Amino acid sequence: MIESKHLFEDGEKVRIKETGEVVTVDYWWYASNLGWTVQYSIVEHPSTWFAERELEKIS
Repeated sequence: MIESKHLFEDGEKVRIKETGEVVTVDYWWYASNLGWTVQYSIVEHPSTWFAERELEKIS
């Protein structure tokens, strides 16, 4: 069983590292085809998902 650990919660504001854009997490899930990594759907980019390593918390 997969332990439920993820960095960001649904509705949380985060920053896309590459662009610096502040966005909102819509929901998260584990992608089994990518080795059970956490992926995030973003409200502002509904057709794109982001890996956890591509996002950062806003301090």
